[in-house]
Amino acid sequence: MLRETNGHALHWADKTMSVIKARQLEACESRLASLPGFGLFSGCDATNVETLWAISFEAQEQPVPGALHDVRKLQAKVLTTLPAEAALLSMEEHHLLDRLLALSGKAELLDWEETEAAESLARRLWCTVERKDDRIFVHLPPELVVPLQLILSSKAHEDIREKLFRYDATIRGLLYIGGLLHISEPLRHLMVDVLEGTYASNETLAMRYIRTSYDYTYDHAGQMLLLHPGLADPEHMMRQLMIRPDTRLELDEKTMLGAMSGLLPEERPLFEMMYGLLVGSVRPEISAEEAVEDLRMLAKQGVSLHEMKDVLGSLLTVHPTSAMLSGVEQLYMMTPRWGTMRSGMVQ
Repeated sequence: MLRETNGHALHWADKTMSVIKARQLEACESRLASLPGFGLFSGCDATNVETLWAISFEAQEQPVPGALHDVRKLQAKVLTTLPAEAALLSMEEHHLLDRLLALSGKAELLDWEETEAAESLARRLWCTVERKDDRIFVHLPPELVVPLQLILSSKAHEDIREKLFRYDATIRGLLYIGGLLHISEPLRHLMVDVLEGTYASNETLAMRYIRTSYDYTYDHAGQMLLLHPGLADPEHMMRQLMIRPDTRLELDEKTMLGAMSGLLPEERPLFEMMYGLLVGSVRPEISAEEAVEDLRMLAKQGVSLHEMKDVLGSLLTVHPTSAMLSGVEQLYMMTPRWGTMRSGMVQ
């Protein structure tokens, strides 16, 4: 998802990982509310097809000024590209699609990650989204249910998804280690090591997968950068790293496995210590685990100790204890910083 928030003037308490997620959810829910109430296979005709086309991924990726679209041709195109697109769904989209197929094409959204997935499926022109009071439902038309059931149960689809699962874990691990990645190497890895020789080898769909799977932004030269969800100020990181597309780092297996799980080996004791200090004392809208993650992500960005202590106070329903303040100092001093290591792709 494109990171659109400009956080330069914000206090660090307004740029924590939990706040970034909350803002993304709010923006996503607003976009869902503005989606058309009809779909390509339900209620779309010559009078409103351009409205539907305007919200599609393809309109963003390959705009054709002044072109008019035919409903039947669009339906045929969606059905034709269904296998390749299904292979390159984000993990969240694939989970939501599994639920839709199990529930005969209608499912209520359960969490914020499914909200993003619902928007993406709608922009693929597969689904429609319906709001009832405070509940949001996604509808998959009957015309797509059976074809998708057959596609998802095929051996070829399962083989691609297995490779994609390993690819996703690698990218998330590298983002955890480095904070951000230039698009060139992740895209090459996806096209060569995951998709080469398969029916899903399509760079446009590969880029669509990347945009729906990871936070991203663009540098001053227009180059795409993938971001860790907790990285609040990518411009600061870019100034630190002077990103180069060919940057590489050899990582040992223990470090890489830790990064994939979201905790380096040396960070686990710090996490458990801070979690024990905060549990039962954080604001009701966040968990103790989220509060620790917020503080850890600030430390990885090199936020000052004074600012981290200010953020700690904003996360609590009580005044910070001396033990909590001491714990934040340990996080500040012992957490590996983004920018001290440059991460590239590893096999």
